[in-house]
Amino acid sequence: MRHLGRYDVLAVAARVLRCASDDVVRRSDLDAIDRVLDEARAAVALADAAGVLLAGLVRARPFHGANRVVAVAVVLQFAALNHAELQLEPVEDVDDLLDRIASGAADVDAAARFVRSRLEHRAVTADDLREHFETELMIEEQLLSFGLEQEWWRGIQMYERFSEPARQIVLRAQEEARQLDHVYVGTEHLLLGVTTSGTGIAARVLADLGITAPAVRELVVEIVGRGTGGASPARIPFTPRAKSTFELAWNQARERGAEQVGPEHLLLGLLDDGHGVAGQIITKLAESTDAVRRKLEQRMDWRKRSESVVAETVTNLAAEDPSTWTTYCRRHHLIAELNALLDENERLHEQVAALRDLLRRHNIDPDD
Repeated sequence: MRHLGRYDVLAVAARVLRCASDDVVRRSDLDAIDRVLDEARAAVALADAAGVLLAGLVRARPFHGANRVVAVAVVLQFAALNHAELQLEPVEDVDDLLDRIASGAADVDAAARFVRSRLEHRAVTADDLREHFETELMIEEQLLSFGLEQEWWRGIQMYERFSEPARQIVLRAQEEARQLDHVYVGTEHLLLGVTTSGTGIAARVLADLGITAPAVRELVVEIVGRGTGGASPARIPFTPRAKSTFELAWNQARERGAEQVGPEHLLLGLLDDGHGVAGQIITKLAESTDAVRRKLEQRMDWRKRSESVVAETVTNLAAEDPSTWTTYCRRHHLIAELNALLDENERLHEQVAALRDLLRRHNIDPDD
């Protein structure tokens, strides 16, 4: 399920109230909007989240005028974002519900039941996805007009938090977008960036599950299509969904005590948002996003334990004979060599596991 952000809501309000973007920002209660959006994100089902939005925005009255109309428009936008439609006929029933919400006679559950009874889901088509990308790029331009964007992924801060391999993945994603004549970088391009990196835990896990660059590229063309062939801009913008992946990746890195975002954290970020194009592609090529996550986390845990053993060994050796460990560079060099050995050992382990599986498929006991 995709959720609206603060600026998505403000963009809807600006259209409904027919006022300038900066004006609606200045005249709205941003804290109240954020509280309602946080409550909606906690909901599990689409109708429940829509009910929270409707009831919350009507009660909080965060907009300067036409609060009820804006609340309904926001819910319509939220439903459309999740490929659903909310039927408003007869309008009298909607007006009655809004009256009851405003007076306290109807709660969030009542709003959710009302939405559920009128919510119609529709199948996702390639044209829908193209329209989705155009909408996201339009929203990005709308956000820029607010002059309030200070997200951490913009500018130098992003690259300070990304490891060099992760930066290379972002660069590859931009190049993949150009080769497909796309004027945006979405989650599918980030997935291509991971698969074409060749080395590292994330790329190997995907390759083991059949999620390769050619397979991903083929599905991108099938789902989204190629661009019109026009000249790509010098700066290809990230879609809001791709930027959300960066934030999810940073959260994954912090939860694991990492100081920088690595390729494996980027892949976890893509897996966290299973409704994006990347998530759809992963689901088509693998059993599920959960299956990819389990295998990735197993590899990450194994690698972390191995690196801990290496670090402890180096520390113990230095304590036993400090004279042989005179410089940080020598210690750092040894750790790098041992980590390279771990990489090679992991590849060997994968090959042995594949061989054992092959023997079993031919009714040969590998342990006999």
